[in-house]
Formats: sequence, structure tokens, C-alpha cells
Amino acid sequence: MSCSRSTLLHRLRADRRGVSAVEFALVLPLFIGLMGAGLEMANLMVTQMKVQRLATMTADLVSQRGSSSDQISEVQIYDILSALDVSASPLNVRSRGRVIISAVVGEDTDNNGTADVNRIKWQRFDGGFTGATIQLGCWSTSTSTTLKNARQLTVGEALFHAQVSYQYVPLFSQALVQWFAVPTEITRTAAFRGRGSIYRPVLTVENYPAKQNCTSATGL
Repeated sequence: MSCSRSTLLHRLRADRRGVSAVEFALVLPLFIGLMGAGLEMANLMVTQMKVQRLATMTADLVSQRGSSSDQISEVQIYDILSALDVSASPLNVRSRGRVIISAVVGEDTDNNGTADVNRIKWQRFDGGFTGATIQLGCWSTSTSTTLKNARQLTVGEALFHAQVSYQYVPLFSQALVQWFAVPTEITRTAAFRGRGSIYRPVLTVENYPAKQNCTSATGL
């Protein structure tokens, strides 16, 4: 009996048939975690690039007509904002994002021939993420603003600035995003000079009220 028991223990100790399965079971959680982290980072980078493209596209479209002989109208601004819903897919910018368009013009307030203030002439807002930080500030609070790198526009120079902010939605778990210290708010901006030489205000159109409310999800 003792001999057979000793033989059985020896055979069990020498058996290596289940080692690979055990090792795989031990490594699997780590592998899944690394794969999930990689997918999460890839999704984050894709989202950041898409948000940047939306900001660039918006600023470019507005600047094409914002200071041209053909004034940009409220209808066209509505169309641009509506087009973002399609361009942003699969991101839900309408509920989780915020689009802010600003027209800024250099002004000479002390009449010495040199611009000393960047003045916000108008702003338009859309999107449910009303808690997004407005990079240039809300024009209903103050119309003067500071541009990136403290840039000062020349007298009459028009700049059209677009900001797109988005609340990032993780693929798997919010805990994973927090562990990587990933910001939940993605904000990207773009600015283009007006294509024309003379700034012109937005052309009002009946039944298309200006989306100029800083705190409203619809801008109205």
C-alpha cells in the first residue's frame, strides 16, 4: 500500500501536463488588463483626433464667410452646427459635447493707431456639455479676451475661433481611465483669420434666433 502510494505521489510530482494550463490561467487576467488598457488608450486618441478635426472644420467654415462680402448668416451657423452631428459620429456631441464659435476683432481703444484689445464681437453655443470651460470666456460677462500665446490682433483684423469640448466615455470602466489619469473632458480649439479684409456681423434671419446663451444647452 505504501509502495503504491509512494509511486502515485512520485507520478503526480513528475506530471507536467497541467503546467501550461495553470500558467495560462495565472497570466490571463494580466493579458486581458493590458489588452483593455491598449484599446482604451487607442479609443481615447481617436476621440481626441476627431474632436480636433471638428474644431478645425468649424473654424475654417465660419472664417470663409465671417469677413467676406457675403455675410455669414444665422442659417449658415445652424447648418454648420447641425453638420457636426454627422461629422462627429459615433461621438454624441449633441448631448455630451459643447461647440463654441467666437468672432474676435482687434480694436484700438485709446486711438493711438495700434490695437490694444481683442474684442469678442459675437459667440454661438450648442451642445449639452454646458459645464465645459470656455477658453475665451463668455462674451456676456466680458467682451475682451486673451488669445493663445497672448496674441494681439491688428486693428480690424478678424479671427474666428472654434472650441469643441467633449465628455469622454470609456470603452470599459471609468476606474481604468482614472487609473491612467486620463482627463474626462477633451477640449480642442482652432482659429482662422477671416478670408476677407472687412469684418461683418452675423446676418439675422427670421425664425433662426442667435444661439448666443453661454449656459444653455441649445444656446438659446
